Amino acid sequence: MDNLSFLGKQWLPPRAQNFGELRKLRGIEAAEFHPPEKLKDLSKAVERIRAAVKNQEPILIIGDYDADGICASAILFKVLQQLGALVSVRLPHRMKHGYGLNAEFVEEAQKLGVKLIITVDNGIAARQEVELANSFGIDVIVTDHHLPPEILPPALAILNPRQKDCNYPEKNLSGAAVAYKLATVLLNQELRTKNQELTDEILVLATIGTIADVCDLTGENRRIVTDGLLKIPLTQNLGLRKILENSGLGEKISTEDVGFRIAPRLNAAGRLGDPLIAFQALVNGRGDEFADHLESLNLERRSLTMKILDEVEERLGEIGGEKILVAGGENFHPGIVGLIAGKLAEKYFRPAIVMSSQDGKLVGSCRSPLLEFDITAALQNSEQFLEKFGGHRAAAGFTLLEKNRAAFEKSLADYAESKITAVELIPRIEIDLSVTEMDLTKDFLTKLESFAPFGTGNLEPLLFLPAAKIMEIRKVGSDEKHLRVKIGQRKLTAIGFGLGEFAEQLERQKNADLVFQFSENVWNGRRELQLKIVDLR
Repeated sequence: MDNLSFLGKQWLPPRAQNFGELRKLRGIEAAEFHPPEKLKDLSKAVERIRAAVKNQEPILIIGDYDADGICASAILFKVLQQLGALVSVRLPHRMKHGYGLNAEFVEEAQKLGVKLIITVDNGIAARQEVELANSFGIDVIVTDHHLPPEILPPALAILNPRQKDCNYPEKNLSGAAVAYKLATVLLNQELRTKNQELTDEILVLATIGTIADVCDLTGENRRIVTDGLLKIPLTQNLGLRKILENSGLGEKISTEDVGFRIAPRLNAAGRLGDPLIAFQALVNGRGDEFADHLESLNLERRSLTMKILDEVEERLGEIGGEKILVAGGENFHPGIVGLIAGKLAEKYFRPAIVMSSQDGKLVGSCRSPLLEFDITAALQNSEQFLEKFGGHRAAAGFTLLEKNRAAFEKSLADYAESKITAVELIPRIEIDLSVTEMDLTKDFLTKLESFAPFGTGNLEPLLFLPAAKIMEIRKVGSDEKHLRVKIGQRKLTAIGFGLGEFAEQLERQKNADLVFQFSENVWNGRRELQLKIVDLR
């Protein structure tokens, strides 16, 4: 398997011989829900919140502008509202405030007489802001899932499973899932039983946050998502029901539906407008109206993404031996640059950085598809040119003064040149199982589906079919960019999105090795087994 495929990718040998071996390799057995009490500081947080509810102290929840932070905010807001708390929510505006807890919100809290701030999906690195709150006599409870810094903020309680001295077994919870664990304790068993609708709803929101934040779907996350996906189609939340309707989703919801249809609509508010629009869609009695607003924002986001992507690719020109791609422009919307960087990194299989220029400053977003290249380490190597930066191995962000741009870009290029080899820029496909045509049955599909839900840490299995006989070949789609073929004696349908250019080559060869995903296609009430071609050779 050393030669490259039609798409220029290297195929790695199948990593398992059978289903049992693959299941063991993936480690995907769903864990039970772990007791929330294992979270460090949980009892302190619960005691302080209950006191605030009892004494009718105003509580301010401070979330984040992405889908995970919005869902986390909605979880805690709904539960505290149910308990009779005086509670309100603030979500940072991406352009005005930046990420998470900020001094402006803390100062507003003081003016409003707030005595308790609860952060969700942020706060673990907000030491100065927590100190400011403490100086005003405001207690702060931090609930977060990001990697803690060496020096933690002086909060009354910190709920974060990644803390060194936290014994919670699942370290990879989303921000929404951490909020969910706290919420289930605030809603004791009696209240959860009495209000099953709210109990189901906060699980649904934790599920959306977990998928949207690309958390590994193993262990407890797998249990959260497995249970939550079953409840999404049954939701009574007006806003979420409208989002499902606008997304064209029906009775069965997958992780792909959440990741590519529901989450982008929630994220659209934080990218182009005010994230409170998405929050209101989830908590307001007129949530359906806010959901329609999200729909229009999402359409605008898609249009803007395509426009900027075209412009970026035009500026970059032909991609040759560059080890890292860097582009920027004054008209690049700051809420879109991360999406553009992600698309470039995926298409060209190398780190990509896209920057938006405003008032002498550049706000940049970075993505790296290479396991061998840590994009945050690359920023750290050039930190002398940066105002601030942060992130993890695969994604990061930064702020840069325009005058330092040339030096920063050269430093990045030099670092990438020293760290990335040409071999590492060849995309690799990890095949799970080798199969024959006769293996591809409904029973086989049922076994595959038992691996669901699919997502980060548990991707949909990739199958290898050697020397498949191509019986029929058609280009499909309005622009004939896609490929539809019939495979083997049983004439199984295979679809290859974006692979129409290979139709003539297949006509000449009449056979090909295939890497694909196997599923059931439902169209006009008809069910048909289908191969979704990922690559050919």
